[in-house]
Order: sequence, then C-alpha cells, then structure tokens
Amino acid sequence: MKTLCKYAQKYKDEMSVADMALLKVCLCSAGILWGLAIPRKHKKKTAAWASIFFVFSYAPLITKLLRIVSDDPEKKLL
Repeated sequence: MKTLCKYAQKYKDEMSVADMALLKVCLCSAGILWGLAIPRKHKKKTAAWASIFFVFSYAPLITKLLRIVSDDPEKKLL
C-alpha cells in the first residue's frame, strides 16, 4: 500500500492542470454512469449522500484555494 501511495504522490506531483481537468471529467462521467444504474427507489437517498460527499470534498479544496489567493502579495486573481 505504501508503494501505491508513493506512486500516486509522484503522479500527482507531475500532473499538469490539463491532466487534473481530464481526471475530473473522467470522474464526473463515471459518477453520471453510476447514477444511471441506480434503481428509482434509491435515487433520492443516493442524491442526498452524493450532495453530502460533494460539500465535504469541495469545501477543503476551496478553502485551500482561498488561503493561497489570500497569501499572494500581488492578488491578481481577477
């Protein structure tokens, strides 16, 4: 497992912005395909869980971005 994590860290370090965008599109597509396969009676519960996971995974990403932007002395984001 440690070796797998080491490879993942190295891969992440070498990723470009385009690679990250492709990864996100791929994961989004997989999520949509997974969502299509869920039976109708479980869709509301699954949507609720997906919303919770989205909020708790998105919040740290935005927090980190805002911290990076606020630490930038030039602040040329916009």
